[in-house]
Amino acid sequence: MKNSKKTILICLLIFQQSVFSIDFKKIEEHVANTPHSSTKSTEALSKYLTSAFEQEDEKFAAIYFWVGKNIRYDVNQKNQNRKYFSTKEIVNEVMKHRKGVCQHYSELFHELSRLAGLKSYVVSGYGKEYEKVMNLAHVWNVIEIDSTWYLVDVTWGAGYLYRGQYKNDFKLKYFMVEPAVFIVDHIPFDPMWQLLSFPIKYDEFDFGTTNNNVQKRFYYKDTIKIYVKLPVIEQKINTVRRIESNGKKNKLVLTELNHEREYIKIARKNEEIKNLNSGNYYYNEAVKQLNEFYELKQKKTKGKKVSNSKLMSELSLIEKNLNIAKKHYAKVKTTDKDISYKLKKVNSAVSKFEKIIVQQKGYLGNN
Repeated sequence: MKNSKKTILICLLIFQQSVFSIDFKKIEEHVANTPHSSTKSTEALSKYLTSAFEQEDEKFAAIYFWVGKNIRYDVNQKNQNRKYFSTKEIVNEVMKHRKGVCQHYSELFHELSRLAGLKSYVVSGYGKEYEKVMNLAHVWNVIEIDSTWYLVDVTWGAGYLYRGQYKNDFKLKYFMVEPAVFIVDHIPFDPMWQLLSFPIKYDEFDFGTTNNNVQKRFYYKDTIKIYVKLPVIEQKINTVRRIESNGKKNKLVLTELNHEREYIKIARKNEEIKNLNSGNYYYNEAVKQLNEFYELKQKKTKGKKVSNSKLMSELSLIEKNLNIAKKHYAKVKTTDKDISYKLKKVNSAVSKFEKIIVQQKGYLGNN
């Protein structure tokens, strides 16, 4: 037992040395000297903050310092359910006004990291304060350094709210936090982002209890590797599946689950419309080519030199575009009445079109 304790102590010391080998004083001075010209764009800012350092943890620290010390929490936005068209809009807004809520802090931290070639992800969930679940969703970051994962909450690291007023209180407590420590007061909606081999359930987090159910080991590193390579809609589908399987859900989790399902529904519809429009494009190209085919055929009738092989070649091009259109239409699997009606019409038109091609091929074969 004594040897075991010594081993654990040594491991802890090694971890502390690896994390706190960062010269935070040097980083703080570098950040404090950020020239105004470097704050005019995220590209310039990221380059200034990170180019002075070699190690990834130092680069992340420089970004954490700048965002935490230069962005002020916007109390007026706290309870607003604002909608943005893109993360770029969020980043541009916080760079311009130097204030925002957790989404702004996290998206800016992520963007500055991304531009520096660092691995960062934006994660949503909720937190606890004084062992009580907070009534609003929250957003933070996950980072990866040399295949090791850490969590960062630059919003909480920047300051806090007291009696409705924001107080600047920069601290390193929420920089490069180990998953087992972070889970004490943060839980992501998607259990994958707990970065734990045995993720806890929502109710375990909410009430500080432990379920005695035997769990299978969760290989989060492998799951994340697969996840990041998936199309966005597949990422969302997998996220919903994991949320659904992670136990009893409070209102915040249910709201997030509904948002994810709605996103999937809209994304699928958009994909169906995209395929329908792509099919229409190639169908219209085929129609245009058919008209050109008839013009050539008419020239031949009037005695112009137009060979049958030329006409056959034109029919082949028409058929090629029609087949591409059919492939796009075949991808449309929908229950939407409007899309279904349009799909039925175009499929009927394609069927008539194919008969025309067969007829024209037969004509050319007999002449």
